[in-house]
Amino acid sequence: MTLSPNTLFFIGIGYLLLLFAIAYATERQLLPSRLVNHPSIYVLSLGVYASGFAIYGAVGFAERYGYSFLNYYIGLSAALILLPILLAPLHQICKSYRLNSLADLLSFRFRSSWAGSLATFFLALSVWPLLAIQIKIVSESSLILSAGGAIGGDSSIFKNLTALLFCVVITVFTILFGSRNLASKDSHRGLVVALAFESVVKMLAIVLVGIVAVFSVFDGFDGLQLWLDNHPDVIQELSAPQSGDTNRLMLIMFFAAAVCMPHVFHMLFAENPSRKNLTTASWGLPLFLLVMSLPVLPILWAGQASELSLASDYFALGLALNTDNLWLTTLIYLGGLSAASGAIIVTTLALASMSLNHLVLPILRPKGRNVDIYRWLLMTRQLLICAIILIGYIFYELIDETQTLTNLTMASACGCLQFLPGVLAVLYWPRANRNGFISGLSAGFAVWTLGLLAPMFIDYHPAFMENLYINEVDEDLFWVVVASLSLGINSAFFIVVSIFSDTSAEERSAAEACTLDDLNRPSRHTLNLQTAGEMKQRLQEALGDHAAEQEFSRALEELQLNELETRPYALRRIRDRIEINLSSLVGPSSARRVIDRTLPYTDSVLGSSEDITYIEERLERYQTNLTGLAADLDSLRRYHRQTLEDLPIGVCALGRDQEILLWNMSMAEITAIKSGTVTGSRLTGLPEPWASCLINFLASSDLHRSKFCVETEKGLRWLNLHRTESQMWGRDEVIVVVEDITDTQLLEHELTHQERLASIGRLAAGVAHEIGNPVTGIACLAQNLRYETENPDTLETASQIVKQTQRISSIVHSLVNFAHTGREARSLVTEAVNVRSCVSEAVQLLSLDNEARQIHYNNNCPTDIIVQGDNQRLMQVFINLLSNARDASSDNAMITIDALREDTEAHITVTDQGSGIDQHLQDRIFEPFFTTKDPGKGTGLGLALVYNIINDLGGDISIESPVPEFSSHGTRIHIRLTLSHAEPN
Repeated sequence: MTLSPNTLFFIGIGYLLLLFAIAYATERQLLPSRLVNHPSIYVLSLGVYASGFAIYGAVGFAERYGYSFLNYYIGLSAALILLPILLAPLHQICKSYRLNSLADLLSFRFRSSWAGSLATFFLALSVWPLLAIQIKIVSESSLILSAGGAIGGDSSIFKNLTALLFCVVITVFTILFGSRNLASKDSHRGLVVALAFESVVKMLAIVLVGIVAVFSVFDGFDGLQLWLDNHPDVIQELSAPQSGDTNRLMLIMFFAAAVCMPHVFHMLFAENPSRKNLTTASWGLPLFLLVMSLPVLPILWAGQASELSLASDYFALGLALNTDNLWLTTLIYLGGLSAASGAIIVTTLALASMSLNHLVLPILRPKGRNVDIYRWLLMTRQLLICAIILIGYIFYELIDETQTLTNLTMASACGCLQFLPGVLAVLYWPRANRNGFISGLSAGFAVWTLGLLAPMFIDYHPAFMENLYINEVDEDLFWVVVASLSLGINSAFFIVVSIFSDTSAEERSAAEACTLDDLNRPSRHTLNLQTAGEMKQRLQEALGDHAAEQEFSRALEELQLNELETRPYALRRIRDRIEINLSSLVGPSSARRVIDRTLPYTDSVLGSSEDITYIEERLERYQTNLTGLAADLDSLRRYHRQTLEDLPIGVCALGRDQEILLWNMSMAEITAIKSGTVTGSRLTGLPEPWASCLINFLASSDLHRSKFCVETEKGLRWLNLHRTESQMWGRDEVIVVVEDITDTQLLEHELTHQERLASIGRLAAGVAHEIGNPVTGIACLAQNLRYETENPDTLETASQIVKQTQRISSIVHSLVNFAHTGREARSLVTEAVNVRSCVSEAVQLLSLDNEARQIHYNNNCPTDIIVQGDNQRLMQVFINLLSNARDASSDNAMITIDALREDTEAHITVTDQGSGIDQHLQDRIFEPFFTTKDPGKGTGLGLALVYNIINDLGGDISIESPVPEFSSHGTRIHIRLTLSHAEPN
């Protein structure tokens, strides 16, 4: 049964359109997310490893090497078994630093653009035989289906045209699948789902062909067993032991292919968003490969039993044709086409990305701020896709017709094997350097090129191979000698050159970043930037306005920072994040060059100081991965860290550049500045007064400073400051200890205050005793004067003298009571007091002082407002308030006293037009001994007495400054007292 070329063409185009529709629907979120994100989808997408060779070539592989063909499947499975020590660390490195290809990884580890460029070039040479295999499979399978017979030499034109047409179509679909835009730089989810569907198709195809072969050729498994019993030579050929070295080398080659072949590396790391997927793949993918391998031998035996005239590589297709079943023939054709297409698409995308990053960008870079770098990169990548597939087609045209699928596969695997020493060195040999890697890789590929690549085009054996008695070796095992020799020379050069050449500081730093524990000790550097926003301006010169804006915003979003960030630690993290993101776009080498040129560090490492903040952050993320001694050390670190955090005194660790490395909880409580907002910033970035306090202390020669007073928004605070320099530990850092003694200082002030009050009490008692008798005598004389004259003026004067002597006695008595108890004795007896009369009397007494400032008093109190109080004590209140108002006012200013009724209370105000009182002092204005007057002009007791008198009378007093009517000056005292319904005396 044959199919016309047109039918095959439309079947192929239709199938590829179906794959694209699946990818497009996935990207547009038209498929259920539960299905798209299921772990089995990713596992099946890794089936791209089983390329067209797994559908056709595996049968010929089994015919030639017997049971050793299983190494093709076991190699990748072995790599997955070593997940914790190989794939998981590589995945972590690739995701941490956005490394999307093997060339990116090697360039990052060896800090060399040459390493990335050579790796890209040699990888391309290695996988072009693999691309040729896929093209060969499609063209030859199309010829078989259309001709219905053995492949003839006169059909080469048909094969070449079919291969060319396939390359053109697959080029278009490769661009559509993975290079339509750069919106998703890290993962092509649609491609993953399409590859999963492709894996299901090819698995069903080969399994169904195997089942049909068994039942159509042998009439079931019993018949198969009977045929095998009758042909014992078949089993003997399969069991013919290959040499131990050959088997081991074959296993190592396919093991290396798991991480070194571009398309497998791309699917394992670039398209894998989560390490959990690798855990699922560690058992899911070997199960998939087991299913793929089971039909290989039945198909081989069925083809031999049917005496097919086809090459054993195409037994599956020949068996389908013999069944004369259209659906089975179409399915196996689609299985091969699907497998070949998936391998070409992913391999080309990976090679195009590597070529762009490591071959094109080091030579040709877009320039100018108006250049859309994304569009330029996209167009360049699409051109590279075309070029790679074109070279694959040329390679297919040039290779010798005698090259089988097995030969091409072994050559490609042998080339990828040369990268295995470099990959292992990334994880396990920090001493390795770029010189060793480049020399070893070059030497290994020189042997591979002469031994396996060149003979594909010219039938010859290199002279140095003849010296190794190659003629005595089976022709089909020629690759064993080449693989052994190339890998040995590669490893020898790598080791020897690395040992005897110097490793740069950059390489050592990268080696630490790539070690298995991933706990390298990054050093602190300084950027000559003030804010994060300056980064965007500098990036515009290298990336253009649009790309700089995009990459800068992306870094801020990922780090959850803002453009106004000024902390040195945050600036370093933003710089590193931009470099990592650019690595996924243009490769690590180009990204490093761009960042070093636009955002350079201003100096070298700050002494021997590590970036403690960054190390702490990474340890927190890595905690669950620590085991054994590392976990114990981390627990000890956490214990000491928590001890520092819980100390009842503030601790602040500073770098040489005054960057804050530690800010414990007590420091946060003292300063009211959270640790998360200040760690990583410099002292100059602290709010006042803490910046000046710590900077001045560090600038002084003092190691200790006691009772240092700081004025904060919450009032005065007293601190003891201590510092110690940690140079004795090999670290150029400073530890500042801040002890808050505010409560102790306030207690001392309170004790001092009580002592002063006691002293005043003793003084007042002595004064009262000494002046008591003279005052009594004066009162008696005044009383007598009232009886000795009838002159009204004299009588008025005598009455005033008596009243003032009574006031003197009352004041002395109040002072003694205040000194003894800290306040005046509470008066339990009240009387009705006329507010206007009390104010008038206070004004009259103040007017007697001829030396005082001349002030106008405006008594606006109504005559009918009567309050409950004590006339003498209220007189003291108004005299103190009016006296303070007079001292705060200028000459001829007006002081106004108002009163009004408010329900059951009288609201009395005293308003002056003075300079007012600062807002932060108003809470302390009623404290004893607090005064805003110059020294010697006030005791600070007047308003304290006023406050206590009003409080004793059950009233309330408050201050308002400035006065709203005067805008920015003036003071108004508010007094509220209970109204009285009685008449005053």
